[in-house]
Order: sequence, then structure tokens, then C-alpha cells
Amino acid sequence: MFLSYEELRNENLSLRKENRELRGIIAELRHENETLKARFERLGGQLLKLQKENKELRAQISNKDDPPPFVKPPRQKEGAKKPGSKKGHRGMFRAIPSHVNEERKLTLECCPHCGSKLSEPQEERDRYVEDLVPPRLHVTKYRIERYYCPRCKRLVEKKPDDVLPGCQLGIRLMSYVVYLREEMRLPVNMVQRYLARVKVTVSQGEIERICTVAAEHSLPLYEGYQDDLRTSETVNMDETGMRVNGENNWLWTGVTKDPDAVVFKNDEHRSSAVVKDLLGDDFSGVLGSDFYSAYNPSNARKQRCWAHLLRETRKFESAEGKRLHTCLKRTRERASRWVDEQQARASPAIREETAFQYEQELVDLSQQEWNDLDCQRIAKRLVRHSGEFFNYVACPGVEATNNRAERALRPYVVKRKISGGHRSWKGAGKHAILMSVLATCGLRGENFRNTIEGALRQTVASAS
Repeated sequence: MFLSYEELRNENLSLRKENRELRGIIAELRHENETLKARFERLGGQLLKLQKENKELRAQISNKDDPPPFVKPPRQKEGAKKPGSKKGHRGMFRAIPSHVNEERKLTLECCPHCGSKLSEPQEERDRYVEDLVPPRLHVTKYRIERYYCPRCKRLVEKKPDDVLPGCQLGIRLMSYVVYLREEMRLPVNMVQRYLARVKVTVSQGEIERICTVAAEHSLPLYEGYQDDLRTSETVNMDETGMRVNGENNWLWTGVTKDPDAVVFKNDEHRSSAVVKDLLGDDFSGVLGSDFYSAYNPSNARKQRCWAHLLRETRKFESAEGKRLHTCLKRTRERASRWVDEQQARASPAIREETAFQYEQELVDLSQQEWNDLDCQRIAKRLVRHSGEFFNYVACPGVEATNNRAERALRPYVVKRKISGGHRSWKGAGKHAILMSVLATCGLRGENFRNTIEGALRQTVASAS
């Protein structure tokens, strides 16, 4: 049976429509296929990465000898001595106390083991026991008689000598609070809790006020330390970060000896102006410091810290870097050996000539051709600070390192970890004065609490 023209035409149109629909479906499937391929490749890459991390983690877990990444590797010094006393060393015992506060006699009538009656004493031995008497509150009531002075036409009275005018807490208690706060580095709430255990009730604000009063009365001591610093023959200086009211600032320190004195100063800047302010315009001694540029403008004779220099070159890993470190170390050792053996009996001219010879060795070392970038940087530093490495050879009493200043800053660094900083510049200045007194007392072998008590008593004596 043959189809008519119209039937063939309709069937052709129907097939064409179906063909277009099938082509659209095929295009969608191809697009979906490409998308799935790209996703498959991405997931495959992630899988390989996770498999690699899994393998590394399994290796770390299986190797129990490897410490976690936050554990520092042990540092064993070469040729380190075994800790403890050597064989045959004489034993050490506590010395007999220099004084006795109380003496007690111990006797027996019956044997403590069997209860038998004992004979007369056959011998006697002494035993010393050192113990601590817990502090306790001591309250004094003054009955003050007042008198009329016909000349002054006013009532007069005798002032107590153990309390500041207008205060209820005694000078010994105030100095003890400052001791707990500064030398023992206790937070205010811990000082308050400790005093409450000995029946002394004070607020945290009162504790801070006591420290403020102590700082004000210690100001003459602080100014005396500043004078010692500016007239000394050698001063070591350093600085560290300090936060005041949440902002970064700086705490500077200057340390001197003969006489021993430590001065702390707070400042917003880390510039040479602070160095000039601490040392004054007429400083003629030797300034010991690290290589920070703020110390460069000072006209004083300088001694750069050898510990900083050798600590930096010790980290060099190249062959040139190791050779440079060895040369610097050997030059420093020979100079220090000369200081120990010959400086005391050498004339000033010989000391200056010897220092110049060692400085010339560093100049020659800096002029060598260095390919390593770190060595080039150190060579430039040797040229920049030429004449500032061996003043400890020319000037007796000058140290080759800046350890004195760094050790002076260390207690504040520990305290900074506890408190985080200061809330105001007034509080920062107060603690700078008290820290200066504390550090100076430590160098001079003086009692910090007694020094604060003496400063407070001077005010009472002058007011009487």
C-alpha cells in the first residue's frame, strides 16, 4: 500500500521533530558527561592528596622516637661535666646559726623504749633548729597628749615615728606590701589574699596606693641612681617592649658599677633621644650595648656586645659562614685571655695599642672577599662599628658583652608575662622607680624592704 504525498510529508515532519529532540537530549548528556569527568578528576586529586597525608601521619605515629614539633631538641654541650659532686668531695653541711633566740633543755626520767628508770645524764649534745615565725598583725594605740604653745598660740603634739602622716598602716607594713608586690612579683589580688590571712584587711586600690606612696618617697634614691649612671666610667644599656593601656611602648634600662646602680625609664619611643636623656650631655664613659642603631648617635666611647655577634654567626651553615664564626671566636678568645692575664699590669698606652691591634684584625677580616650574603652583612657591620669591639681591652672594668643590662631586664620580662603591662603611664613610672631601687639593692647586696622602709622613715623624720 502506498502512502499519499500528504501522509509522507507529515511523517517526514514528525521524524524531523523527533530528530531535533533527540539531538537536544544527546547534547545535554554530553554536557553532563563532561561535568562528571571534571568532578571525577578533582575528586581523584583530592583522594591522592589525602592518601599522601594519611601515609605521612601513619609514619609519624609509627615512629615513636620522633618528638612532637613543639618539643625543642636537647642541647648537650661538648665536654659538659657530669652534674653533682666529684667522688671524694667533702660533704657540705648547714652552718651553725650566728645567734640563738630561745634555748630549751630536754630531759628524760624513763627510757622511751622500755620505760625503765634512767641514770644521771652521761653526756650532753647541742642541736640547732631554725624555724620561721608566721607574721601577725601588731596594733599600737597611741595616747597623744596635746600641749598649748603660748608663743605659737596653737596646740602641739609629738608625732609617731612608725607611720606616715595621715596614714593608718604602719611603715613596716607598707614596706612589706611593696616587697610582696615588687620583689616577689605577686599580683594585687594575691597580696590582698596573703594579708587577709594575717588579719590585715586592705583593698586592691589601697595596695596600689601604698606602692605609689613608696615610689614617691623613693624618688630621691632614683635621682641618685641617675646621677651615678651619668658620672660612671662604664654603662650598659638595653631596651624591651612594654605595653601601657594596651599600646606598645618601651622600657629602657641603664646599668653601671662602681657604684652599682640600675635605672629604668619608660618611653613611647625607641630612639637615640632616650639614650641621650638617660646618659645626659656630659657622659664621658664607655657605653656597652647591642648593635641597635639608637645607640649609634651617642658621642660616648662604645663597646658592642660580643655575645650578640657570635650568637648570630654561630647559626651560619655555609663553609664561609663557619670560617667567619671561627675567626671571630678565636680573636675574641685571645683578647679575653690577654685581659685576664696582662691587662691589670699593662700601662694605658699598651692597653690602647693592644686594643687597636685586635680591631685591625677585624678590619682585615671584613676586607676579605665573601661570597656568602650573611658573611657580607657581618663584614659591613664590622666596618660600620670599627673601633667598638675591643674597648674592654683598653678600658679596665668594661665588659665584652651586654649581659648586665639584659640580666637587669629579665625580672621585668617575667613580670610582664604575669601582668601583661600597665594601665597608665603613672603606674608605669611608679614601677620603674621601684624596679630601679629593687635592682640596685640586688647589685649592692642591700635589703630592698629595709631600703623602702628607710625612704618612708625619712619623711617621718623630716616632718617631726
